[in-house]
Amino acid sequence: MSDMMNLYQERLDRVYKAFNLEQPDRVPVLGTYGSWCAEFAGYSDAETNWDMDKGRKAMMKVVTEIPLDMVHRYFARPGGVYQALGSKAFHYLSDSTVVQYSDEHAQIMTADEYSEFAKDPFRFLAGKILPRKYAELAKPSPAKDLALAKGAMKFGMFGAQSGAIVGALAAQYGMPKLVDATIIHPMDWIADFFRGIKNAFLDIRRCPGELLAAIGAFTPLVIKFGMSQLNMVPPKQYPKVVYIPMHLPTMLKTSDFDKFYWPSFKEIMEFFASQDIIVVPIYEGDWSRYYDHLQELPAKKSMGWFEYGNPKEIKDKLGDTMCISGLYPATLLQFGTKEECIAKAKELVDILAPGGGYVFCTDKEIITGRPENIIAVNKFVMEYGIY
Repeated sequence: MSDMMNLYQERLDRVYKAFNLEQPDRVPVLGTYGSWCAEFAGYSDAETNWDMDKGRKAMMKVVTEIPLDMVHRYFARPGGVYQALGSKAFHYLSDSTVVQYSDEHAQIMTADEYSEFAKDPFRFLAGKILPRKYAELAKPSPAKDLALAKGAMKFGMFGAQSGAIVGALAAQYGMPKLVDATIIHPMDWIADFFRGIKNAFLDIRRCPGELLAAIGAFTPLVIKFGMSQLNMVPPKQYPKVVYIPMHLPTMLKTSDFDKFYWPSFKEIMEFFASQDIIVVPIYEGDWSRYYDHLQELPAKKSMGWFEYGNPKEIKDKLGDTMCISGLYPATLLQFGTKEECIAKAKELVDILAPGGGYVFCTDKEIITGRPENIIAVNKFVMEYGIY
């Protein structure tokens, strides 16, 4: 086995021991750099999304110059796919910005359509949502057929190029990638992409039964969407990983969370656990109201990536249920001194590392940050976080 493959295996072992709530040789460091990779390499986010070669160069620069055990994913939104389909929602404000999403284009479904949606979610998405969201798909045939074919071709090219990047990360740099698939909770999906957040919250009061039925009908399709992605990933030595960002729960009343969000989230988590798949939920906001809920999740089957919260409380309440990650403020890496950045890393390692089950990473994907701080913090964690 080559030196790079030995390094690749060593890093995987370290991370998955933490997932299993064990103590590896030291605290693993997960790179959550997203579009910062482009900035670090001197590109704009738009450039790396349109030019996969620049995306590859950006990723390679990160893994050669930043101390890491794993990158969380290859972050890119394929601009060519959105262009081919005539996306109304995803766009760039300028050549130098990250991709933007317009909430006004999320309001493309009316409240009186919930019953139709719940009856057959896939048919409703394909027949009504996609043409409303992508202008080219609203055109009559053969124009929409050509757009769909072009979009599929662009997406296929993006997938092949992304796969080549992941392969190069492993073979040339011994660097594994965490995420194999991405899903979105049914309620987040409805609020973000179909109704808009404001309308979704109004629906909780105006048509709760219809909204609940739609969430229930949509949940199996979300699971199938995740499995379809995972099934395209070659067999792995360790469990595959599905990633689920979530942001509505901390905006909800606890009673609404219990009714509209928790049952389907728990169903999703239990399904993937039954398939020996690790789930990485991003617990956006402060989830302290819901720690007792999270204790009900399958043990050793997820990595809780927390944005905010009391580290000791999270460790005490959830350390026997899930691997804990996040909580390190990404903003500190941009605005703090080197000493401040290291002090915060020490604070978190001292609280979260004992006993294992901890992966060091920032509280969110990094969009911007000072390289010298990122390097200093990662080196510190690797040297200080030895068991």
